[in-house]
Amino acid sequence: MESRHFLPLTLFIIAVTLMVAMALHRAPMPARPVIARTTPLPTVTPTATATPGWWDEADFATPTLPSLPGVKKPAFSDGSGGAEPGQPVPFTTLSCPTAGVKITEIRTASGPWWHIFGVADIPNLWYWKAEASVDGEHWAMLYRSEQATSGLLLRLNLTTLPGGPLHIRLTAVDRTGNYPGPCVVRAGE
Repeated sequence: MESRHFLPLTLFIIAVTLMVAMALHRAPMPARPVIARTTPLPTVTPTATATPGWWDEADFATPTLPSLPGVKKPAFSDGSGGAEPGQPVPFTTLSCPTAGVKITEIRTASGPWWHIFGVADIPNLWYWKAEASVDGEHWAMLYRSEQATSGLLLRLNLTTLPGGPLHIRLTAVDRTGNYPGPCVVRAGE
């Protein structure tokens, strides 16, 4: 064999060896200077001492809302209407197009509680939700579940809701994001 065939290979090996040797024997980079950090020392915070009897001198007035012409003053209710627990709450079904999404009964419970019964079970169920509205247009979520349900759907506390009719909407959504028409009722009339 001729030596000229080995010359490029030999030069390549020598070049690689020199580069590796230079990389290994490179001078170390100087370390970054350390910046001194000072941590502020905690200061003593005095503890407040209660003044006995301060509430005897305070004048607590019950604020009153001004009445505006043409605006009804909200009448807050505990929702029970003085009924014994377990009594049916009258409601009107406004729309309930699907047998698998239905509010079947509303009953009073102790104090300001209503128990809402029904069915939330459609094929390929992803989740169902119950919502409430005082005007039938602006809805607030009450409850959401991913379990098919038949029977007690939710317990509703009416303490902070204004008196008068309440719209309740039940919607079930399948795993594709589709849903049949919701069941809407108006209760407490």
